[in-house]
Amino acid sequence: MEAGWSFDQQAWSPSVNIRYSTFDEDFDPLFFGFNRGYGTWFQGEIAANYAGPFNSDTDVLHVGVKAYPAPTVAVGALFFDFSDTARGSGSLDSQEIDLYAEWAINDHVFLSPLIGFFKPEKRAANGGSQFQDNDLNTYAQIMAVISF
Repeated sequence: MEAGWSFDQQAWSPSVNIRYSTFDEDFDPLFFGFNRGYGTWFQGEIAANYAGPFNSDTDVLHVGVKAYPAPTVAVGALFFDFSDTARGSGSLDSQEIDLYAEWAINDHVFLSPLIGFFKPEKRAANGGSQFQDNDLNTYAQIMAVISF
């Protein structure tokens, strides 16, 4: 389930989206991707790309906010709360926060820096997905999209 609100009459035209997703053990991530932007189909930038699996046996609460300080610039924040449903042990329980910007440089070039923070509740030795420890992970990326 997902609900979203846009406040286009306010300064920066902010929007808020809240989604609750549940994935069973047989979920097929065939259409996994960046189809509507950050926080839409990927279940977290770090969780989806590096710390998963968070597209099966998981319940995900997601809250996203986005605003437009300029016509070609957006800034946003994403929160994910992951709950492991497979074993009932909470082995993959974790949280993630991502902060990002999107800049449409021109009609053909899009640039987006992102910094993410991922905190698992358990380490691999206790059934979690992160080796060595369950410390906070920090992740940074810059994505460039060139269309023609």
